[in-house]
Amino acid sequence: MGIVDRTPPTIRGNLGDYNHAQKVASSTTVAFSGSNEGRAFLVENKSNVVIHCSAGGTIDADALVAGTLYPIGVKKVAIGGTGVIYVLR
Repeated sequence: MGIVDRTPPTIRGNLGDYNHAQKVASSTTVAFSGSNEGRAFLVENKSNVVIHCSAGGTIDADALVAGTLYPIGVKKVAIGGTGVIYVLR
């Protein structure tokens, strides 16, 4: 008869504004496109970091505050020797 008596899961679907985080470590450049495009980012270490915004333009992370969530679309993150950024989608 199928799975009629199966208990439904307690958590369904995507429950938050951001449901995936990708760490971009130092000495790395990562491009985000299509469904992987970042919707926000979180700064852990702002040294040597450049954020490329979805609609154009760049942000030098020296102007940002570590530990702050920035709800800005992200197309690419380029990091030198010491930075760390988490891109959320």
